[in-house]
Parts: sequence; C-alpha cells; structure tokens
Amino acid sequence: LEWERIHETLVETGFNISETARRLGLHRRTLARKLEKRVVQ
Repeated sequence: LEWERIHETLVETGFNISETARRLGLHRRTLARKLEKRVVQ
C-alpha cells in the first residue's frame, strides 16, 4: 500500500523526489533511502 502511494506520487510529479517527499510529508532523504532499499530487494 505504501509503495503504491509513493509510486503514484512519483508519477504525478514526474519522478521528482523532492516534490514527492513534500507531498507525502516525508523528508527527501527518508524517501530516497526507502527507494534505495526497494531497488536492492
């Protein structure tokens, strides 16, 4: 569920991590770390 929301927001923002983090109420670095973990898995 969390990943669906993150992905939807990334698409809406044209994969702009800073804007996506702002819209989701996350710190940019936190979102970047989540994305890095997701790619590794």
